Amino acid sequence: MNNIKSKNQLRSSNFLTVLSLTIFILVFFNVSTVVIAAPISSRVPIARDNEDSSKIQIIEPSKIAEPVPKSVPTIPPSKTITNQIQNELISKFESFQGFVGFELRDLGTNEVLFNYNSDKLFIPASNTKLITALVALESLGDNYKFETKIYHTGEISPNFRGNLYIKGFGDPVLTSLQYKEILKRATVDRGIKRIYGDIIFDYSFMTEEGFGRGWMWDDPQPQIAAINIWQTSYESFKYKTNHEIKDYINFLTTLFLQEIGVEFWGEIRYDEVPFNANLLYTNHSPPLINIIQQMLETSDNQIAEQIFRNLGAIYGNGKIEDSENHFQKVIKETLGYDPTDYVIKDGCGLSMYNLLPPKMISDTLFYLYSKYQSKFFDYLASPYEKSTLENRFNFEIYAKTGTLYYDSAISGIFKSKSGKYYIFSLMENNFPFDVQKVKEFENSIINYLYENL
Repeated sequence: MNNIKSKNQLRSSNFLTVLSLTIFILVFFNVSTVVIAAPISSRVPIARDNEDSSKIQIIEPSKIAEPVPKSVPTIPPSKTITNQIQNELISKFESFQGFVGFELRDLGTNEVLFNYNSDKLFIPASNTKLITALVALESLGDNYKFETKIYHTGEISPNFRGNLYIKGFGDPVLTSLQYKEILKRATVDRGIKRIYGDIIFDYSFMTEEGFGRGWMWDDPQPQIAAINIWQTSYESFKYKTNHEIKDYINFLTTLFLQEIGVEFWGEIRYDEVPFNANLLYTNHSPPLINIIQQMLETSDNQIAEQIFRNLGAIYGNGKIEDSENHFQKVIKETLGYDPTDYVIKDGCGLSMYNLLPPKMISDTLFYLYSKYQSKFFDYLASPYEKSTLENRFNFEIYAKTGTLYYDSAISGIFKSKSGKYYIFSLMENNFPFDVQKVKEFENSIINYLYENL
């Protein structure tokens, strides 16, 4: 009788603790609807790639649509640009107060029509994500799906006395709502009403987690782990440690179990799945190509960095160095660049260590276009959809932007006023003024090319 009373007291204590935490979150963040999300920093996020929380496209992974091809272009041959245009471009670049690099190519032939410091090394910011897209698609294929698995020991029954093991394999777009559904599939749908054993998280897919190399401490940045909850704004992870992110997932686990009506009497621990455990449920992400589209259109840092780390785990031992080595291998095989030609230390472009020449970005764009043709246009941002280019131009352009504090970039494909298609890559570093002024400079270059080519 005393044992039953003690358990009831424990259940009441656990319930009140969860309830108090939930009420605190609702009151502190002034929300009227219960939405589970990571703790949000009180600091206002610095916009990256012209993004803020109002511009980020909120898409549950299950609702990420298959890419719908835009108009299939006919690629007419372009002519060598005139001396007047070349002189105008040189004058614009020489007047820029900072370090600038640019390359212009004919889309149909890949012929370089104009270059300015295009073989020099720049901090590329989020243009790095183009390299991440290439390496991921070449390595895993368009239809690759990331998994999250739940295993069990012991016999499945309403009063389950075994352990549940949750093992992550780096799903970049696993939302809190999907995680709740995973728990339901593994418990309620299997007839489990009470768990008397433990819930054990297996993070062993990666041996190096947390922040990336060369990230600035005061820049909004995601935490990376084998099991992760995708946030529509990576500002929610600012100043949070890897342990705090895992604590958040633990909190979601106990809260969601309560919401789906499963009593949990055990403990939450960390360990690897034992050899005698049985697979209970596997959750699959959307196809990789859909994830890449989301990553490029909205410049999602968490998705990009998670993919970067995943490749190091799939093709190595799960360390950042393994990711770097795999990137170098694929880049050499596809683009022909040696590791001494560039530096890549992350997959999202937050790293100040990254160094890429505009020429390499142009090569990447042409490689991806050659493989995917007009479908590649759908994977980049454009002015006519919610993306990092929304309302920035009034003509046909598909591009990837990049923004850090004193580094900016924009690279992609545009259709000139005369109907010809061009590849371009424009990067600026080390300028002494607000980045918005640099965006205006970029716009002036691209608009000039649109009007005169």
